[in-house]
Amino acid sequence: MVITNNADGSTRLLTSEEIAAILKISLNTVHSREWQKRNRCPLIKIGKRRYSVEAVFWKWVNERGMTNVSAH
Repeated sequence: MVITNNADGSTRLLTSEEIAAILKISLNTVHSREWQKRNRCPLIKIGKRRYSVEAVFWKWVNERGMTNVSAH
């Protein structure tokens, strides 16, 4: 999903499905409030779905030292 950020370009949102695939965890885990609270994953709730801004998500991954994840 792509949303317009401003006149400079756009910002890509990762879906919860994409986040689960990148982190190699289940979709239920991504939706778990306990997991979200414990890991402080930068999720945004839009309607009933959860997303993360791609740049913020990868910054979070790097800050946590996750070396076993890769973009797909």
